[in-house]
Amino acid sequence: MFTQIPRSLAAYVLLACAITALLASNFISPSIGFAPIYLLICAFSAWFVGNRFAVALFVLVASLQSLRGEAIIFRGEEVITFVNASLQFSSALAVVLMLGVAREALELEWRCARLDPLTGALNRRAFFEAAKDEVGHGTMAMIAYADVDGLKKLNDKFGHEAGDGALRDFAARIKKSIRKSDLFARMGGDEFVIMLKVRDGNAAKSVAKRLNSALNLELDCDETKLKCSLGILFLPVGTKSIDAALRQADTLMYLAKRKRVGSVMAMSAKGDPQKLVPFATNADARGQQQALARAFERKPETTPEGKLSLGSIAA
Repeated sequence: MFTQIPRSLAAYVLLACAITALLASNFISPSIGFAPIYLLICAFSAWFVGNRFAVALFVLVASLQSLRGEAIIFRGEEVITFVNASLQFSSALAVVLMLGVAREALELEWRCARLDPLTGALNRRAFFEAAKDEVGHGTMAMIAYADVDGLKKLNDKFGHEAGDGALRDFAARIKKSIRKSDLFARMGGDEFVIMLKVRDGNAAKSVAKRLNSALNLELDCDETKLKCSLGILFLPVGTKSIDAALRQADTLMYLAKRKRVGSVMAMSAKGDPQKLVPFATNADARGQQQALARAFERKPETTPEGKLSLGSIAA
């Protein structure tokens, strides 16, 4: 709660609190000091918004209080000298700034613990934390499991720096093809996962085609541009196990790699996390069960092992 409050919202609330405190100080007995309240507001400003906003608010409050003839921090019976006032101002400001620095350090540690330093994608731990909040909320989603092709060959030919650059380029192409709210993670050395909420089956197919195009089709002959094998799984309403969904998407990815096609797409059977059925583009909220029933009735395409029912989008 203390790290996820929007900065803009916090700024408006804290500014309103500061104005309220300033107005209230004009109507309450002068013997009551508002300095601790101002200091608390400025400290919260440094934590929730940032040091620049906190300093600006601190200077504003201190200036208004000084114009009213009040001490900046503590009030006494005797007149506080300019030196004492400056020391009090500096000490209080240092406390405020330390909170802002602590917040920045906390955010840096959070990013380092959850982001892949090379590509900027979520790491495996962060993906599972975020994905568990996404599934089971009555919305449709899809998972795309991507395994980069040719990374070892690129490293052997051009060196690991070229390989790192190619991975960064690959991640950048993914980010351009998805929304900021979608989950994008690097699960291992050359494996990536994308999880997106979709409106219906047609939207899922459109996203799958866009990903396949950006990652496999719209490439020139540059050897440093990496392609991938994509396993794309459509998750119907009611999916609860992210682990089972990832295993299914991983299976589809390996099938795409064996078939040497850009991507293979299927949908998870509702109520059976171990079973895949052919992808139905009309699997919207109302027609989902009918689409599943029709998919079971059709003669499915099978893998070499004869275990999966699939619909595919070939590169």
